[in-house]
Amino acid sequence: MIISKAAPERALVLVANADQRDQACARLSRDGYEVLGFADCENAVAWLEEETPTIAVIDGDLMPGCSGVLNVLGERGVLLV
Repeated sequence: MIISKAAPERALVLVANADQRDQACARLSRDGYEVLGFADCENAVAWLEEETPTIAVIDGDLMPGCSGVLNVLGERGVLLV
């Protein structure tokens, strides 16, 4: 019998403040997520061209300028935190 290990769920963290971003990434990593952290919307959008996370943590201060990220995540049914 072959048992395959499921790939970890992915999380996107989009937070400008490095300390807060690191804390969010560490928490999600402890919870078993494969985490990618971004400080700006442009890099997050580029990553989203190839990937879809299960969950996303987005800094409220960045939201007004990140409509592209929010649109993509919403269209894909990603849980926003």
